[in-house]
Amino acid sequence: MSANHHTQLVLTPADDMEPHLTYLQLAFIAQHYAPLATQAAQHAWSHVAYLARLLEGEANMRRDRATKSRIRLARFPVITTLEQFRWDWPTRINRLQVQNHFRLEFIKAKANRIVLGGVGLGKSQPGNYLYRAQRRTGAHHHHP
Repeated sequence: MSANHHTQLVLTPADDMEPHLTYLQLAFIAQHYAPLATQAAQHAWSHVAYLARLLEGEANMRRDRATKSRIRLARFPVITTLEQFRWDWPTRINRLQVQNHFRLEFIKAKANRIVLGGVGLGKSQPGNYLYRAQRRTGAHHHHP
C-alpha cells in the first residue's frame, strides 16, 4: 500500500475543544467561542479581552441559572419584576428613591438599606427585586 491510500484525520482546534467544553460544562463558551472569535478578529481584541468576554458570558449564564434555581427552591407563588410593581399602593412610596437603589451604589459603598413599614405594604417585593438585580450584576454583598 502506498502512503496516499491512508487518510489522516486532521483535527481543528474547535474539534479538540468541543469534548473539553462539554466535559467542563461550559455551555456559553461552547456556543459562543466561534462567533466571538470572529468579532474579536474584526475589532482587534487582545487574547485577554476575548477570553474575558467568554468568561463573563459563562459567569452571567451560571448566575442566571443559580438565581432561577434559588427562586424555584424558594417556591415563590408568583415571580414578578420591578416593572410589574404597583406604584399606586402603598400611596406614600417614594418611587424615585426605590428605583435609585437599583443602581446598587449602596453595595459598592458597603452600605445597607433598611425598608420599614407595616405588614402588607409591599416591602418584600422591592427587596426581592434588589436581590435579583444584585445577583445579575455580580455585586458582592455579605450577610452578618
